[in-house]
Amino acid sequence: MRTFRTALAAVVLAAVAPAATPTATATRTDDVGLASSNVTYQKTIPVDAGLATGARLHGKYLYVAGSKAFSIYDVSDPLNPALQSVTPVGFNFPSEDVDTNGAILLLNDEQGAVGELQVWDVRDKKLPTRLATLPNIRDHTFTCVHGCRWAYGSRGSIVDLRVPAKPRLAGSWGSIARNDGFDVTEVSPGLILTSTRTLRLLDARKNPLKPKVLRTGGTRDNRLIHSNRWPRQGRDKFFLVQGETPFSGRCTENSGAIMAWDAKKMRMAGEYRIGNGTWADGKPAAGPTGCTAMWFQQHPSFRDGGLIASAFFEHGVRFLNVAKSGAISEVGYYMPAAGSTIASYWITPDVVYAIDLEKGIDILSFDGSKPPAQAPARPPAASVTTTIRFAAPAYRDRVWCQLPL
Repeated sequence: MRTFRTALAAVVLAAVAPAATPTATATRTDDVGLASSNVTYQKTIPVDAGLATGARLHGKYLYVAGSKAFSIYDVSDPLNPALQSVTPVGFNFPSEDVDTNGAILLLNDEQGAVGELQVWDVRDKKLPTRLATLPNIRDHTFTCVHGCRWAYGSRGSIVDLRVPAKPRLAGSWGSIARNDGFDVTEVSPGLILTSTRTLRLLDARKNPLKPKVLRTGGTRDNRLIHSNRWPRQGRDKFFLVQGETPFSGRCTENSGAIMAWDAKKMRMAGEYRIGNGTWADGKPAAGPTGCTAMWFQQHPSFRDGGLIASAFFEHGVRFLNVAKSGAISEVGYYMPAAGSTIASYWITPDVVYAIDLEKGIDILSFDGSKPPAQAPARPPAASVTTTIRFAAPAYRDRVWCQLPL
């Protein structure tokens, strides 16, 4: 993916290079990003999967999906994940909220001519094999239900996986309007929360083919809902919701938010939106993919409030605190240089993996005992420059210009 900095350097070269200079090259010195003082950047693990789009932690293994392959890592040592395999899948985008029971893995492609759900055998972490492909199905994501014996699609599909090598479309959990339905979450066995403009709490405990609607709720502005999580398997007083406003440019009062909802009343109790900035203050002015929350996860200790790690594309990872009232505030951040964070996952109580569309996996440590004062993640971002030098021998040692970016 061509970055803004590379594109800007090319424009400057075309505009100002002397005619006597036949060629010119741009070299860039880059920092890893900017972080608050309670967040430490550890390293980046490149992912050979095309655009990295999402992941799922199951036991000691992390399954990372991408646009052309999926990877499996052993994360027993969270700061040094061990790659087990990279499995090509062809072009497959977006496969965001992948799900697995450790034996089979669900990948979907809604961008193809007909859309499909792929079922992979991942019992051998070093050599996964494709079991089946179910065509003509266009849900944005699929979620395992009842231990992956069933799969619920985000736009209503119910797939029978009791024989994983022979999946079949078995029914529908509801009628979903166009441009709605981006995820569902099984918060406990058979209890499912949909990420739809009207959220639905479904009870599939007795009959997965005919789930009952227990409760519904929505927002006053009928905003797009993209994903949700309900801590403590549906026992927490809050469930957490993410809205999305992709490709929106600058941040506004309509940008995609992270929300805390009162679970009993099915009503929003608090929300957080990212703002515009100057990059050096920890917030870019805008980003190509827009000012929006993306895939997030609550801290393992979350109990009627607590910590969230949420992706925000060019704004990176935002560490947020949900108060007992449901109000949400920022308590830390990591913003990558030339990156775009699509998802974040707590691997341990103090280690977060940030899935970056362009870079792979940024490994971060969070120390909640430290105040969230801004601190650069080696060296200061203000020192990041693009240096343009000419390649022709007569000009090779000359610097045409340096651009702070």
